[in-house]
Amino acid sequence: MSSNTKWPHLMTPETLRTRAKNLSQSHRQMISDLVDVRIARGMTQDDVAAVLGVTRQRVSRMEQYDSNPRLETIRRYANAVGARIESQVSMDDCHENQRDAKRAG
Repeated sequence: MSSNTKWPHLMTPETLRTRAKNLSQSHRQMISDLVDVRIARGMTQDDVAAVLGVTRQRVSRMEQYDSNPRLETIRRYANAVGARIESQVSMDDCHENQRDAKRAG
């Protein structure tokens, strides 16, 4: 990609990889936090499965490190364990930092 793209947030493959890695880590942390809430409430995977109407194995798969559950599944799980999810979307300013560095250089 050229540096004069009209979408500066797509400037380099490295920028895209870094952003993807950060998004993935944030997703894994949310799942881990939900599991922590389940445990703090004294709930087992069987308990959550019963509330959700699924098998314990399905709950176990969702809780695994490399899982990729749908947002709706995450919401249902959070509701079952009595957790609230607070989402925040913000513009990644890494392209601003790159532009400023080019101007300074």
